[in-house]
Amino acid sequence: MFLTNPDSRAEVRGSRDPLGLVPLWSRFGRHVVGNLTTVTTSVRGFTTTLLGYYFAREVKEEAGPKSESVLDLFLKFEQIGGYCRQAFQKDGGDIRGIERVRKRLGEGAALRISAAPEDQILSNQKVYGLWGLYSGPSRASGLLRPAETVLTPDAQQFVEGHYLKALSAAGFREGAEIVALLRQPRAEFQIDGKHAKLAKAIGGLHARAYARNERDFYWRHLVLGGPQGSTRGLQGQLVSLMERLPSDQRFSRHDLRALVKEARRRGLDELAGRLEQIDQIESVLAPAGLAFGCLLGRNGQLLSSIAKEVAKAWGKRLAFVDVEAIEALKGEISSAFHDPAAGPRWVRIAAALSAGDYEGLLRLLLEHNQAVMQSRSGSAPWARLSSGKLDVRYRDEAGNLPSREELPDLWVNNYFLNSLKVVRATLAA
Repeated sequence: MFLTNPDSRAEVRGSRDPLGLVPLWSRFGRHVVGNLTTVTTSVRGFTTTLLGYYFAREVKEEAGPKSESVLDLFLKFEQIGGYCRQAFQKDGGDIRGIERVRKRLGEGAALRISAAPEDQILSNQKVYGLWGLYSGPSRASGLLRPAETVLTPDAQQFVEGHYLKALSAAGFREGAEIVALLRQPRAEFQIDGKHAKLAKAIGGLHARAYARNERDFYWRHLVLGGPQGSTRGLQGQLVSLMERLPSDQRFSRHDLRALVKEARRRGLDELAGRLEQIDQIESVLAPAGLAFGCLLGRNGQLLSSIAKEVAKAWGKRLAFVDVEAIEALKGEISSAFHDPAAGPRWVRIAAALSAGDYEGLLRLLLEHNQAVMQSRSGSAPWARLSSGKLDVRYRDEAGNLPSREELPDLWVNNYFLNSLKVVRATLAA
């Protein structure tokens, strides 16, 4: 595990994070984006999630305790939803498990719907599908009750008033046919045969265009953060500024600075301050992470030689690193790691970058990696020094160092800002 108790919604499960950066950048990101994660950029992913939980609960209430678990029923609806979305909307880019969905649709046979591993649309649909990646953000957005697999009253009312109404209008009695399919341990879904009309109706619930009440509902819950939003209104202020950003590009450091400037102009000083903190912390995290990645590709080399390589790429010093700003954030950095030594260590890392003490920087990164790994049940560090040379124990992908010119605008970590930008642009289109 990480050095701290990280935001479980911060990034895709399985990330190794040798410097424990996820709990750090996610803490600063959560000040302004309280509900979304790095991967929850699909509004229609939330549509499938809502419907999956709704119909799983309908089956449980109808069939009783002998029925499958809510999880298994949800996985089955996710499969149906994925097949129908791809078949009728052709928007597979954001369907979890799109490769298997496309392959099975192309085979032309009846689709097997079950929770069995061989029928799942991902290698582990529970972890890497909507259940694992969208449930937490759905709770944070006010769509699911805390610690339950039940929709909130607002979400329940919306599903029944919009999606079930649409199914009934298509001739499907508020989705009774879907319940009947899910009640079967393994159903054959004939998307081009007897279930063609039903499949088209389900696909229609995932249309690229949004009805006005859909747009309003998702805007409140996803874009503004839901009724229990944790940012004290900062997310709403941030969204109002994002309308000026280009909608067809990923969020960038230039976007961040434009938002800071506009927030200051509008007198939104708290928001501007939080965004400036993100800019300041990223000026340290981005080069530090890249320098550690460089280390992992230099097994057997002298640390002094690696430091010279870094100096050649980055110049005498990184003058844009504001050590005083990082010093001011020291307490919050330590809190993010639940480790009083972490804040001072990151101040020293910032100072090493600012002064161009690259050998000192590399030593500090090795020290920090050791502390992170020690917290993970006493795991060994990824790399250490042995007789002055680097002994790499875990070789990860090691890329080239960026140029000095690229460094001031590096945007490596997410802070959930791109997700908010994408979801906002989807609903504002």
